[in-house]
Amino acid sequence: MLSYSQVSFSKFKFKKDSPFGCCPGRKMTDVKFKITSDKAIKYVRVYYYGVNQVGDAVSSDIVGAVNANVEHTKHRMIFFTGPFETNKTYSRWASGTFIYPLEVIAFPYLLEILYMNGEEEKIKLNKENFHIYFPCIKKWIDVNVEDGI
Repeated sequence: MLSYSQVSFSKFKFKKDSPFGCCPGRKMTDVKFKITSDKAIKYVRVYYYGVNQVGDAVSSDIVGAVNANVEHTKHRMIFFTGPFETNKTYSRWASGTFIYPLEVIAFPYLLEILYMNGEEEKIKLNKENFHIYFPCIKKWIDVNVEDGI
């Protein structure tokens, strides 16, 4: 793993996403990132959880009540398609990515980068390295995937 970031996120969060007052609790994932790699990037994938106020990963209501406690429904992924050029900054958002009636934050745990030359890098985020890639996130959370609904 490299000691410097290839992508640096200055914004990674949920924002209210209820056009015309519909869909209370609906959120969009809003991001801004800079390519700090010396190579052009083809794809960026961020795997993340919706985390409630007590540090538990929660399921989005999008999956429905039947699967609400199934652990795999707590994993989210947002996918960005390039090409992304070196030293440029990009803003992206995805509408309706999470529906949850209470306060919840987007918290990343895995970053995948596929370069234009075919190389691939998978970075598992942890307490020691998350600030390198996500300086916008001020505090590490040991996410509990067992207890949240």
